[in-house]
Amino acid sequence: MPSSRKEIRDSVLNSTRQSNTQIGSLVNEFINITINQINDPGWAYPRKNFTHNWNFLRQKTTFDTVSGTGDYVIAREVDRIALVRQTTSPIKLVQIPDEKFFNLVPDPTATGNPRLYRLWENDGVATRLATADTIDVVSSAAGDAGDSTLSVTVEGYSGGIWTKETYALNGTTKVSGSTTFDAREIYVSKQKDTTGTITVTENSGSTTLVTLGPDERMARFKIMTLYPEPASAITIYLEYYTTIPTLENDSDVPIFNQKWHYIIRLGALSKVYQYLNKETEFAAMQNMYASSVRAMVEADKTNPDLVKRMAPRRNIFPVVHLRRDESAIA
Repeated sequence: MPSSRKEIRDSVLNSTRQSNTQIGSLVNEFINITINQINDPGWAYPRKNFTHNWNFLRQKTTFDTVSGTGDYVIAREVDRIALVRQTTSPIKLVQIPDEKFFNLVPDPTATGNPRLYRLWENDGVATRLATADTIDVVSSAAGDAGDSTLSVTVEGYSGGIWTKETYALNGTTKVSGSTTFDAREIYVSKQKDTTGTITVTENSGSTTLVTLGPDERMARFKIMTLYPEPASAITIYLEYYTTIPTLENDSDVPIFNQKWHYIIRLGALSKVYQYLNKETEFAAMQNMYASSVRAMVEADKTNPDLVKRMAPRRNIFPVVHLRRDESAIA
């Protein structure tokens, strides 16, 4: 069964009698599009408003709060929140919708033990600037230089005005910007894949704001706001769902069980048939692809060891009725 990107691509090319030279890179794109579709399989249920969280994507972590700080940047791999609770004075935190926020949280700056939280997705750096500053960009690979397309763009507010600055990478030599960005939201993006990891830092203190892997174009971070604001340092326990990583190298293999890897081949095949305008083959393969995704979902939902409800236990002991003797006692 093909599992690596190369094996899946070669199998698709052989099945469609296409040349790797002509559409090999396109098939690689189709493979990753298919992985993204499997990540959110609702499309396979066209008549239902369906979502599914894959068990193999569930992770857990903890982070510590700071007294008087309500906003916390969550790791970039967090896609959907499953559970939030604090372990210092154990309680499950409840996500509060916007329409109920002002009714249930009359004072958003109140301090105490957090009981509620809201989620935002509005930041492109793991660490915000503490004060307004210029920004430096550097690669971990010397080869990331001398190409006009090897550029990094930093966007944010400067003096309250939305501003962009482009940095031409110079390998392992740090490139300093000229724009002083406000200590607000900042977004960093790359024009194309790089050989090395890109590190973005503040100029004055060299604090790392964000890093981008060779295949990343932009990082997005969720912000979790706790209510009331923590009055002390406490530990927050977080369970979440991440996303299925795409296959960027020929040796990469999907992270889920190998018995389902064939689904990626089906998805890529259907897309190649559509690209070749072979509508009959596309329709047949697309049906097989969607059916297989639904089968994978059903298998993932089965957990025979999970007891969702405890049945009442039958009383195995005899019932004893106690009576009071009304006789007079001399």
